[in-house]
Amino acid sequence: MKVCMYLRYNGLLQFFIILALTFIVPEKSAGHNFIGKVGCFECHERLPIGISALKFRPNIERVCMKCHNLEKRLTHPVNVVPKVIIPLDLPLDQEGKVTCVTCHKVHMPALNKLTGKKTYYLRRVFKGKKFCYSCHATLPV
Repeated sequence: MKVCMYLRYNGLLQFFIILALTFIVPEKSAGHNFIGKVGCFECHERLPIGISALKFRPNIERVCMKCHNLEKRLTHPVNVVPKVIIPLDLPLDQEGKVTCVTCHKVHMPALNKLTGKKTYYLRRVFKGKKFCYSCHATLPV
């Protein structure tokens, strides 16, 4: 009986957290508006709170491909296990594979508030080769 009550209240708590996140996340300042298009659990393994926000489902690039044609613009292979050490702030999916969200954080603003320049949703402030050097000592030819 106690387990049933716990599960019921735990489920209600999760529902209200998701509901709160829907309205708290500043979607207007973010480049991607997911409301009504993509649910949290299409990308996230658990509720996206704290460190669990970096736990992603396998094949997350399928969610990206709903809107983006990755075949024309993809500059890095996805859905592969990296051969180099990846910094902790560049998360892999639960199978340890590189995904779109390894480099891109889709909940951030499209423009840097200080410089006014595009962020390209990169998890780090630098872009181009400097960004690649986050993981690669040398760049592949």
